[in-house]
Amino acid sequence: MNIRHWLPTPQKMSDAVQLRASGFTETTMRQSLGMVFLLGLLAGFLPFLVNWQQAASAGTALPLARLGAQASLIQQAPLDYVFPLFSPAQIVELFQLIAGLPQPLPGWLAAFFSALGEWINWPLRWLALWIVYGALVMVCNSVLGATCRLQPFFAATGFASAPLLLVGLSPIPCFGRVCALVGVIWAFVVYIRANESVTHLPRLRSLAAVLLPLLFILIVTLSAIALFLLSVYLFATEF
Repeated sequence: MNIRHWLPTPQKMSDAVQLRASGFTETTMRQSLGMVFLLGLLAGFLPFLVNWQQAASAGTALPLARLGAQASLIQQAPLDYVFPLFSPAQIVELFQLIAGLPQPLPGWLAAFFSALGEWINWPLRWLALWIVYGALVMVCNSVLGATCRLQPFFAATGFASAPLLLVGLSPIPCFGRVCALVGVIWAFVVYIRANESVTHLPRLRSLAAVLLPLLFILIVTLSAIALFLLSVYLFATEF
């Protein structure tokens, strides 16, 4: 198996992140898939080390360590407005009880495997976002008059994952958050440029095709949250 069949050349990646039109051509969807997966692994390496250290210091699996760490934050949150049947102290006690449950594996080993699973989820989440969000953008492209095929589109938009390497620095205090924000904005700009290059839509239409799925996702998310809070409130008022 030749690695060139699964990854674009470094020059292509360099051209793409610099928004050059030549960076979005002559690349296959398989190469972009390999690139997204590899970059997701690289971005998740530092968070993997941090997660492993935090879980190992707590002597438990990563989800349980996070649950215990959130207990102190819950005490300061006004949860009585959302869950009037339970006091913050009761919720904290429940979280601490769950976090302290016995495990079949030694603490350091449970911490390693749980942090490893979180690391593997990085490229899987990137691939899911790339495919699902890309499908929504393609629908908008079609509505706005583009006739681009799926494979060239995904091959080009996969380069937006390159700036997202900066997201992997997010565990670093202050500096990491700034880098993550820069990486997300940069990736968004690369995505718009890739979509424009492949579909040959005018810049405003290309921008609209990329923004409309974000607006749709935001509306669906806010609606789901509102329905959940309403159902909890109605349930609580009945008792």
